[in-house]
Amino acid sequence: MANWDNFRFVLAVARMGSALRAARALGVDQTTVVRRISQLEAELGGTLFERRQSGFQITPLGERIAAAAARIEIEITALEDTWRAEQRVVSGTVRFTCSASFANLVIVPCLREFHERYPDVVVTLMADDRRLDVARGEADVAIRAGSRPEGNGIIARRMPDTAWSAYCSRSYAEEHGLPQTTEGLDGHLIVGMESALDDLPAPRWLARMTPSSATAVRINSLSNVVSALKAGLGVAMLPCFVGDAEADLKRCLPPIGELNSETWLVIREDLRHASHVRALIDFVVDYFQTNRSRFAGDSRA
Repeated sequence: MANWDNFRFVLAVARMGSALRAARALGVDQTTVVRRISQLEAELGGTLFERRQSGFQITPLGERIAAAAARIEIEITALEDTWRAEQRVVSGTVRFTCSASFANLVIVPCLREFHERYPDVVVTLMADDRRLDVARGEADVAIRAGSRPEGNGIIARRMPDTAWSAYCSRSYAEEHGLPQTTEGLDGHLIVGMESALDDLPAPRWLARMTPSSATAVRINSLSNVVSALKAGLGVAMLPCFVGDAEADLKRCLPPIGELNSETWLVIREDLRHASHVRALIDFVVDYFQTNRSRFAGDSRA
């Protein structure tokens, strides 16, 4: 009979796409992951993953085993949650993902207060500008900017919108002047955005407003855009809660209403009633509502 404990290793590799990332998620070494999967393949008499240079490619049999393992995980999680509820203790682990900017400026301060209230809940914060797939179990809860997330297996809750404006460094403003109108932006050096950031309305708007401007650099993460601005490389668009947090930066314009971006809290549907997940969700929602003026760009003196 197959060792049921090996099923969780299949599920981890299916979710993460590689034995190394699965090992990190499980807190074991890569050799253990490979050995456990090989054991299960021998027990079942079939191949669960094709080993390729790019990683582990799951087979149809592997998909069935991973799906079964996911169902087992849900049942075990539900049983654990029931037991903890009976013990009147809110505890467990929640995997939370968001961009680095949200993580550093919003979620980490929120978690300090959350831990004081729920010391037995461990939050694994995955700050990543990539969009980890909540529906597939890569994370339990996520903050997403943009349009409403769609798909099966998730619940999306609207959060306060995020305002955007143009920013530059104080040194750049002293040397080149502070553009204080939309028309005044044209001709200033621009810090552009790359990859997924370039699809956002704000950088596209700035490009339309500055046809005569040269681009100093193009960057694919907001944290590095901030670094480029602080180095005096030009003007760029930022969420107001990001730009306003930097003493070295100056806001060029009031928040531009047409560029407000939606913000969504995304939850794995099968975990929505888990007490430790529910506790974190409620806490994050309250924190966002309390600090909504920051996201609206109203807190800048």
